[in-house]
Amino acid sequence: MTATLFRPPADGQAQRVLPSKPGTPRRSHWHLLVSAASFGAVMLTSMSLSGVIFGWTWLTPVLVTVGTVLFFMALTRASRLPSYFAPLAGILALAGSLIWQFFPSQSTLGFFPGDGFIGRLTILLGHAENTVVSQVAPVLPTAGLFLVVCAGMGLIAVLVDTLANTLRMPATAGLALLAVLVVPAVVRINSVGVPAFIAAVAGFLLLLGCAHWRESRWESASSGELSGAHLSRGLTIGALALGIAVVLPLAIPGFNSGAFPQGARVNLWGAATGLNPIVTLGNDLRNPNGFGRIEYSTTSDDPLYLRSVTLEDFSGQRWEPDQRLGQRVAGVEEMSSDAQPFAATTVTRVSTDSFTSPWLLAPYAPVSVEGLNGRWAYDPGNLSILAIDGGSTAQQEYLVRSAEPVLTRERLQAIPPANPESVPEQFLALPDSVPGIIGETTAAVVDGISNPYDQAIAIQQFLRGPSFVYSVDAPVDGGYDGNSLDVMARFLESKSGYCVHYAGTMAVMARQAGIPSRVAVGYSPGTPTGDVSRGPNDERFVEFSVNSKDAHAWPELYFEGVGWVRFEPTPSRGSVPEYAFSTVVPTGPVPNEGNLNPNALPVPPSTGTPSPQAVEEESPQAVRESAERSSALGLILGGVLVLLALTPMAMRRMRTRRRRRSVTANTEGVGSATVAWAETVELAADYGVPPLPTDTPRTFEQRLRAGFDEGPAAALFRLRRSYEEEEYAEFAVSGAQPRTANSWEDVQAVADALHESATLPARLRARFWPRSLWQPFGAQRSEEVVAASASR
Repeated sequence: MTATLFRPPADGQAQRVLPSKPGTPRRSHWHLLVSAASFGAVMLTSMSLSGVIFGWTWLTPVLVTVGTVLFFMALTRASRLPSYFAPLAGILALAGSLIWQFFPSQSTLGFFPGDGFIGRLTILLGHAENTVVSQVAPVLPTAGLFLVVCAGMGLIAVLVDTLANTLRMPATAGLALLAVLVVPAVVRINSVGVPAFIAAVAGFLLLLGCAHWRESRWESASSGELSGAHLSRGLTIGALALGIAVVLPLAIPGFNSGAFPQGARVNLWGAATGLNPIVTLGNDLRNPNGFGRIEYSTTSDDPLYLRSVTLEDFSGQRWEPDQRLGQRVAGVEEMSSDAQPFAATTVTRVSTDSFTSPWLLAPYAPVSVEGLNGRWAYDPGNLSILAIDGGSTAQQEYLVRSAEPVLTRERLQAIPPANPESVPEQFLALPDSVPGIIGETTAAVVDGISNPYDQAIAIQQFLRGPSFVYSVDAPVDGGYDGNSLDVMARFLESKSGYCVHYAGTMAVMARQAGIPSRVAVGYSPGTPTGDVSRGPNDERFVEFSVNSKDAHAWPELYFEGVGWVRFEPTPSRGSVPEYAFSTVVPTGPVPNEGNLNPNALPVPPSTGTPSPQAVEEESPQAVRESAERSSALGLILGGVLVLLALTPMAMRRMRTRRRRRSVTANTEGVGSATVAWAETVELAADYGVPPLPTDTPRTFEQRLRAGFDEGPAAALFRLRRSYEEEEYAEFAVSGAQPRTANSWEDVQAVADALHESATLPARLRARFWPRSLWQPFGAQRSEEVVAASASR
């Protein structure tokens, strides 16, 4: 009996290019596209933070944090885990990223909380709180602020990806992006700004477009048609949200001028609370770079202190400037002065550049200010000048006339104790809970001294003595960085700190001794630039430059008939006034290189740690550490992403090599035709010609060979013919062998033809992102046939 070797079904029958595999779940990796779009949307929206935080140092930590979160969420989905695992993985990745970047010394294995984690977290959150409540935008970058920003942006990324990917609600994810824009809308003088708003809108549209593409691909798999419903619905919601964002602020009280996003900031609480340098001074001094450059030129013979504000209430846990809005006098062109005897008027020109504060910098005591933009008012009690229209000092150039008192050691020494009725009570007030060490130290320092000036000199020399060390890092490491009375007590115990601690401690000790006091905050004289100019009246102006490294605090003590007098208790910082020199020169003096007063006497040597300059240069800075950790994590994450990007190509090549070996090593030929056809179909899909659900091997061959030359077309015919014979003939029953001659050479010929006819993007896609990995031919069964044949 003759066996029928080949009986292919007609094209209209149920023959298909791909073997039937019922029950196999549909696999899709379009969620990776939406995850990438979520990353782009969050990062584009984060561009609005550029006006909230000074500079762009925040970008790297945010990029690393958001990238890490979305990478692990995408990896969870690619692993086919339940959908609710993706947000959980994102939150865990966020926690690990934050620990890696901001808690390197308080972590276990770099990603888990370790010893000291809670203490470090408390300090960083405290610094962030101080920055938020005490500065106006753009605020100076700190590690604590970076921690909060990265945590917030990481949570936004989790929410956006969950809405867009897991819940398939990409339009609603725009609400999470809008939450990012609320921050600059509230705190920036010019609101979000048009460029940042356009970037955010572009990110939102990118997310909508990619989500629409994903949905259309899913729908086309079942219906064969592409649907625009998701994109149109998303664009409708986006347009509605945009219209509300532009129109609604016109009806909201608090927008000073214009409309969102280009109008003035929301200002529901009146004037800005303003810069409180006493709580941010440490961050300024620890910053490796100098922010907020200021230039001033003066007619004074001596370098000047630029005073911003004074602190007078020492009763709380935080000493803050009192705005006293009800007592302020609008206009600063003419100001009333203290009742001090003044000898001469000094003229100072100030250019603030990027320095931003609602408190105006001016030499003490100002009598007039000219050239200011905005509305300003001064306090007759302390002559501090405050913006009352929500403005700031940024990009201001103004002229200050100030009066310098004639002060000498002899004159101050002749002044008796101040009459309590001649000075407000707040300058002598102390709470009942003053730590005992402050009172005991004061009593020991001023023991046997009754003259107020001599008492002040004794306190100053005590703090500048050899047992005290200047350090901007010791208070942070010791956990007493701040300005409360408890902090002053810790400072007296450790004897190490910076100007905030020295100035605050001298002011409190002066009150303990009965001398009215307050703390002034501003900038020490800075560095001469070498430029000298002449004024309209032939005055000689000498120019100086200061930045955040010159931020300083110093005590001012009140003397009857003279007024407020500056002292300098901080060693190696600023300049000691000539009237504040001690009459006793310590033995073994060393030059004070940080003293800019050319007439200053030497100060006692410091026997503890290196000079402040050395400390600042050699000790690790919190901001720099977090940036380095972020960069390291970014490099690691980038390397992982590169490896993952190359993984599809490697997997595809491994499959091809495995198939080639199975075909060329199969001497009996059983199953080889199916393997060769599987490789051919997958190659076509990789180059953009996937089989259609209605295709038979013959119709697929006809579509594919349309652009082939004669040689590749013949090779494709042989491959299809051999596959049909092997798949549908009765050789398994009869024992006949299918025709498989030169099958792999035919596969290579088809592959070369596909490559030559494809465009460059199609070639790159076929190499690095082959579609066949996600929609394989299903050759596992045919390769099992080959393996079974080889084992016979």
